[in-house]
Amino acid sequence: MAAVSSVYFPDVETSDWMPMAMPRGDSFDSHLDPYQIRKSGAGRAEARFDTNSACQNEQNGLHGGYLAVRAEQVLYLPLYVNRRVAFGRVVTIDMTLQYVAGGTIGLPLLAEVELIHETGRMGFTRGVLKQEGRVLTSFTATLRKLPEA
Repeated sequence: MAAVSSVYFPDVETSDWMPMAMPRGDSFDSHLDPYQIRKSGAGRAEARFDTNSACQNEQNGLHGGYLAVRAEQVLYLPLYVNRRVAFGRVVTIDMTLQYVAGGTIGLPLLAEVELIHETGRMGFTRGVLKQEGRVLTSFTATLRKLPEA
């Protein structure tokens, strides 16, 4: 197997926050604000997002579409930070999302994601998005792991 670039597999053996590599170009993800990630245990990862007025709905809270995008964006992090898949090498097969509470603009958003089960080609994850310890959104997903490009 060829050497793998650190861009594709981060060095996250500590619990320190590190910037998530964002894709370049004109893809959907390249238009989103950057965020930070960290490994939070075996099969676990966290992500931290800033929120601002670009994330708000008509009621001046966090927009449900924003929460859904951020949940989908972090589904694979437990696989990624544990070097089970390379950057961008998963596709979402399904995702179930529950909106539990409204969010507040200006407060950071924390994603906590865990790997429930993994097979050779699939990963099953679940997680929550929180603000100040309060769950805003919960989600589960099935992911198809892709071979390295």
